[in-house]
Amino acid sequence: MVLTQGGVLDVLTILALYKRIGVYMGATDNIGKPRRLTDTLKRIGILRPTGVLYILFSALTIFIAVIGVSGSRLMQGLMPTGFVFLNVVRAHAMPERFMGYFFIFLFVFAAFRLAVGCMTIMLYNIPERGALLGLLGKIDLWLVLPITVFSLFFFDGFSFMWFPLISFAPTMLLLHGSAKLDNRPGKAARDEARAAKIFLIPAWLGLIFITYIPLAAVFAISLYDWQIPFAPTFAGFTNLINLFSPGSFIWNSIWVTIVYAFLTVFMGMVYSMCIALLLNRKIPGRAFFRTVFYLPFVIPVVSSMMIFRLLYAHNGVINNIINMFGGDRRHFLLDDATIIPAIAIIAVWASGNIIVVKMAGLANVPRSYLESAEIDGANAWKRFWKITIPCMSPIIFYNMLMSLITHMQVVIPSLMLVGGGQAGATVIPQSFRFITYELYTTAFGRGGFLGRAGAISVVLFILIGIFTAILFATSKHWLFYEGGDSK
Repeated sequence: MVLTQGGVLDVLTILALYKRIGVYMGATDNIGKPRRLTDTLKRIGILRPTGVLYILFSALTIFIAVIGVSGSRLMQGLMPTGFVFLNVVRAHAMPERFMGYFFIFLFVFAAFRLAVGCMTIMLYNIPERGALLGLLGKIDLWLVLPITVFSLFFFDGFSFMWFPLISFAPTMLLLHGSAKLDNRPGKAARDEARAAKIFLIPAWLGLIFITYIPLAAVFAISLYDWQIPFAPTFAGFTNLINLFSPGSFIWNSIWVTIVYAFLTVFMGMVYSMCIALLLNRKIPGRAFFRTVFYLPFVIPVVSSMMIFRLLYAHNGVINNIINMFGGDRRHFLLDDATIIPAIAIIAVWASGNIIVVKMAGLANVPRSYLESAEIDGANAWKRFWKITIPCMSPIIFYNMLMSLITHMQVVIPSLMLVGGGQAGATVIPQSFRFITYELYTTAFGRGGFLGRAGAISVVLFILIGIFTAILFATSKHWLFYEGGDSK
């Protein structure tokens, strides 16, 4: 290739332009000066665009609030047409005029976001203000969350969900940018905490939508006299007062539930410990027996109930064995003296998960403790009672707590073993009516009294809370940790 005079001039011109452009696009000179554009972008960071985004979202929020307050028919696809949680709730418990308060809240939300956007633009390059911007981001997050919940539950066809979902974008950007700007001590720890909170968001959403919101709804429903399909009327604590009136079924149901739960927990703890001790020894076919004892936990509960209904029947296997040895046949699921133990045996038989957990706990008991006790002359019972049980006390406490909560909410036996499992029988004995069964029949089998069912749920919640608190309070006297702290 031959370079003409014009070609040389073109090359020199391009190099000159490149040098001038390079100063602004990040090129360095011979001395190694910093890149001007890169340095500028680094100093600006993400906070300044985030502030502009906040101002834009504030304008969008004001626009939506104006449409909602004015009742305009503009953009029908944008705005919801009403509540859809329940028609009765929409018409009575949560009237349509409440939507106006929601749009007023949007005005407040827009004003807050406008202020946050302006402050972000003004403070984007001041490291001392990073903590303040982070606090504003957290407040903004807790304002977006109720908007999301409200939109999810009370707007037709999720037509308004797009607004809270995209509203999370500036919040996340502000939290991220403020963390980068914050130069206080402990920055690494805050970064780890922020990452943990981000990964815990799905778990928190699950707790909010599956646990906390339904729990709050049950407490609210218990304050209404509500029979489907009629409109609910506010009744205060009338439903709770009527539950504990003289002659009410709740007293017997509470007693039956407590007796069943305590009997099942006690039998389950003893049974699982004995089986775990046996299966933890080196015996032939240990893997096979572990599978055998764990299998009942995997079997569907309905199948287990059907099997035991046949076993407990008047002409079932158990009565045939009793009759073979000269005993009288008994209605195990109709006799008040045998019905609770019979149902408890089913729950104990299906406690294979507890056996597996206790086997793992036995394997983790320090061998040095057991060997030292054996050298000191302690027999097998003392080693078990003084070393094995204390070392396994955290596992025993956990299994006891979870079993108590689970068996206080038992309902499947009452539904599956109707009439004591006898053919053609439809009446369940009063000694077999657990609290959850009364809750189910009140809500769905006796005319749909949702208010009364909500009151029963509140009683069950308080009852479980009392026994859980007692268990935690007494655990400090027998709960042992290897470090020596029993709290």
